[in-house]
Amino acid sequence: MMRMKRELQLIPDHESRAGIYHCVSRVVWRQFIFDDAGKEFLRQTMRNYEVFCGVRVLTFCLMSNHIHILVEVPPKQDAEALLDASDEEFFKRLDPIYSPDFVEQMRVLVEKTREDGIEGDKQGLTNDEGVAAGVLADRYIRSIKEKYTTRMCDLSEFMKSIKQRFTQWYNSENGTKGTLWEGRFKSELVESGYAAQTVAAYIDLNPLRAGMVDDPKDYRWCGYAEALAGKKEAQLGLLSVMQGVENVAPNMELLGKLSKEWKQVMNDYRMVLAVDGIAAEQGGAPVRGESKSKRSKKRKGYSREASEKILEAGGKLSRAEMLRCRVRYFSDGVVLGSKEFVNSFYQSMKAKAQRMPNYQGQYEKRETGARKVRQLSSDSLFSMRDLQKDNLG
Repeated sequence: MMRMKRELQLIPDHESRAGIYHCVSRVVWRQFIFDDAGKEFLRQTMRNYEVFCGVRVLTFCLMSNHIHILVEVPPKQDAEALLDASDEEFFKRLDPIYSPDFVEQMRVLVEKTREDGIEGDKQGLTNDEGVAAGVLADRYIRSIKEKYTTRMCDLSEFMKSIKQRFTQWYNSENGTKGTLWEGRFKSELVESGYAAQTVAAYIDLNPLRAGMVDDPKDYRWCGYAEALAGKKEAQLGLLSVMQGVENVAPNMELLGKLSKEWKQVMNDYRMVLAVDGIAAEQGGAPVRGESKSKRSKKRKGYSREASEKILEAGGKLSRAEMLRCRVRYFSDGVVLGSKEFVNSFYQSMKAKAQRMPNYQGQYEKRETGARKVRQLSSDSLFSMRDLQKDNLG
């Protein structure tokens, strides 16, 4: 399968518009290297870079040899706005990933520069005639901050940083060398609302599908369990998924406004999990080309009795088969959402691709991008790739 350039997978107008992405990364040779300590380090690293990059993790799941993260990336202009924000706001972004000593040194440098100004040449900045020392100091401080803000509100930087930091920690802990990850991460643009809810449920249901737990609430390293445990960041992420709150920085003020609805929202989300996570019927012919392990995985999930018990009031089974498809639908689709959403993205991507030097015309034969996701009971979800059931991974 031809890989798509990362810049083509971003939401159109990402400089001024937020986008939601489902990211997947696997361990090289798909070895089961994530033990409890590794998962906890990876979880904390993810949260630290969430703050630094200014993104918002909506939900996630850390499995034994791969990770899923549903993340909202603010528009790039939000990072640029930090250049004009208070110095303290800037330092708050540095705190989670840099040592206290380093952050303090940066703080002293910035404060001293503001107080003293800059006379003459400094770091390549020339005090041209008529430019006040204070103005030049502001320019110098801005150049310092830009070294960090260019890494913010950036999907690739967020995922790369998490993976690199974990590799460093793992190799140090185990006396090993080299890469741990199977190439670059996969990402898929997801429309807010129904599509985001479906993908969030798919992610949180991973440990249930793998037979690791009887209920995702019991799996410590997923967003749903973290939210039920009282982690505010996880609660805010799922509230945003269920209520469609977009492009808002992860802050406790927003959570406070929504907290009165928390219980009902989580009840609704649990019903989504109960419906989407129901096990496939044991009868029926195997899907052509499907391995025994994948067939076994597909059959794991809530029993119908357990699902009905969670629903209690008889929640509609409108998505009963939605999550029975395998991982390929939710990691190789590139874009997932309504027909209009996918087509809009496709036309934008096609126009950008045609302006690239190495463009080979691979999209010229297609006028529309939306392809219905096969084997799903809903007519509401479309993908940009035609995912044939025989090609599922």
